[in-house]
Parts: sequence; C-alpha cells; structure tokens
Amino acid sequence: MRTLLSSLFFATMLAGCQSTSHDRAELARICADPASRLPTPGNLYYDECQALYPSSPTQLRKYYQQNAPEY
Repeated sequence: MRTLLSSLFFATMLAGCQSTSHDRAELARICADPASRLPTPGNLYYDECQALYPSSPTQLRKYYQQNAPEY
C-alpha cells in the first residue's frame, strides 16, 4: 500500500512538472510576438511577458508618446 501511494505521489509530481514546463513554453511562444508585450487594454499577457522580455525605458517612452491622450 505504501509503495502504491508513493508511486502515485511521484507520478502526480512528474505530471505537475511537465505541465509547468509546457506552460512556460506556451508563454514564451505568446510573448515572442511583440504585440503581446505592449501595455494595451485587454492584454492579458502583459505582466507575464514583461517578466520574460522587460521593456526598456526607451521602448516605454516611445509607446507612451505615440499613444498618450492629447489634452
């Protein structure tokens, strides 16, 4: 019984590790698109993509200057 439980535990842990690496690969694929890295409304991946590909201050300034509201 103990062997069965430990086998199930390790199988569950292995499955969890595989899904995590799959999720990371999927996120890297999504964030490879520069449009996914822009701080646009409705972009659900912006924070995660910033963790992988941080925008430089120059990139953020350029985006703001192009998209800032005019007063």
